[in-house]
Amino acid sequence: MKTFEEHYCEATGCSAEEFPRRIFWSCLHRHALPVAPVILLVNSEYFAADRELIAEVRKAQKMNQVWEEVRQYFVSPKHEGMLRRKANIRLSARRLINLARSHLPSSGSPPSVYHGGRSNDY
Repeated sequence: MKTFEEHYCEATGCSAEEFPRRIFWSCLHRHALPVAPVILLVNSEYFAADRELIAEVRKAQKMNQVWEEVRQYFVSPKHEGMLRRKANIRLSARRLINLARSHLPSSGSPPSVYHGGRSNDY
């Protein structure tokens, strides 16, 4: 069974090496786009949690794997701080889920935590 990365790269013509960068910039909250390059210059590890999420979802073969990785992302200690939590200077889980959904077979409904959870990012 193909992974999210394989489906995405086949559909878009990108290489596996380009996948993380493309997903990062595609799924970053739009208001974060102007400040992300500056943050990366000042603190290259700021987006470590986002890079880890991309590294995990790239291997997903079904949507339930993506939903589980996104759940782990939001409870990770690396997902702390005012810029991440309040200003949403981070990946949009909704964008990532929608992108994965367009390339992966469904495996049922999202877990109940995604229905009316604390974040409006889902």
